[in-house]
Amino acid sequence: MDRLIRAEFRKIFTTNLWWALLIPAAVLSLVFTWGGAALGTLGDVTRAARGQNIPLALPFFAQGINFATVFALILGGTAVTGEMRHKTITTTYLTSPKRGDVLAAKLAVYSSIGVLYGLVCMVAATLGALFGSNFPEAADWFTLAGVGVLAMVLWTLLGVGLGALIGNQVGTIVGSVVYVLVVEPIVSVVLRTNDLGDIPPYLLNKSGGDMVSQIALDLSFRGLQLGSNFRGAQGFFEELLGLTYSPEWWGSLLVFAAWAGAFGLAGYLVAKRRDIT
Repeated sequence: MDRLIRAEFRKIFTTNLWWALLIPAAVLSLVFTWGGAALGTLGDVTRAARGQNIPLALPFFAQGINFATVFALILGGTAVTGEMRHKTITTTYLTSPKRGDVLAAKLAVYSSIGVLYGLVCMVAATLGALFGSNFPEAADWFTLAGVGVLAMVLWTLLGVGLGALIGNQVGTIVGSVVYVLVVEPIVSVVLRTNDLGDIPPYLLNKSGGDMVSQIALDLSFRGLQLGSNFRGAQGFFEELLGLTYSPEWWGSLLVFAAWAGAFGLAGYLVAKRRDIT
């Protein structure tokens, strides 16, 4: 297993894809958090909040993470499909008597890459909050960062499972990105307009985003003494982000982990029996 894990790391770090996807993920985290931190210090906002600085860097950091996870999903999607595309999967499977060991090594390695993505995005977001001169409390910041790292790991593993299930690199990447950015948002709007707004929080993409967004809002408004002009701010943000019917952040985490686990298991069963000749 150690040999397989070392081989997987070598495959990732000898190509440019991992850092080519990491750069835009980090930039999104920095820009979103910078904007939120700067917005939280605006005069109208602080006056409505009785002179308190609203730590809007937190929910904006969450949105940056949610967009950045798309790049982790893409990277995970190449774990198996990249080798199938370049015809190296046969050699990889021949290095181990069991395909399951190869797939387990890929899951372990790409989990660590998901951690790396999450940590880099956290550093970028930290710089954004500092540039915006509105850094939240350290405990809240690291709590959100921890959930963000976990989200990155789960999205990466979801990509690995989808790639193993579909087997085609273009189909995996295009299909997953189109679903996340186009299909599910449309389905969610249709459900909400038909009085079925309690269903979208349990869909794949929505649950993955809600686990980060919900805890970010909870941390942002916890303990604040808000004036009458700002009292409905949390409800406004919850409605804006579609969190009205969402469970607690840990509930969304469990739902999304179930999705990732289901696709991972399906991918494992299919890849284990796929003809690679």
